[in-house]
Amino acid sequence: MEKRIATDIKTEVWYSIIESLKKNGWKVTTEYNQFDKGIDFDLYELTLNGEKIVFAWDNWFEGEIKCTEQRMKNLETTFGIEFKFGKPEHLSRNLIDKMKSLLTKK
Repeated sequence: MEKRIATDIKTEVWYSIIESLKKNGWKVTTEYNQFDKGIDFDLYELTLNGEKIVFAWDNWFEGEIKCTEQRMKNLETTFGIEFKFGKPEHLSRNLIDKMKSLLTKK
């Protein structure tokens, strides 16, 4: 399935999407867990029924979300927002594989 990457998501919105998904049964399977978590950088991978959503954030470019086209539409409808799809700073590459030593798998 084709995945899309939304960019430039305001920090408060980005975190609220993650928290809402967790309350609705999505599980955090990977999480950035270093000293600068939430200050300079943050990353989560959430899963539900085999579907994955990857979230990356930094204090310069704000949030990014990578998921299927259908899930992206669902998130826009649920949160009443319209995502932008610019050039991603973090999720264009396989960030989770590159950062294995800095991530906590759950």
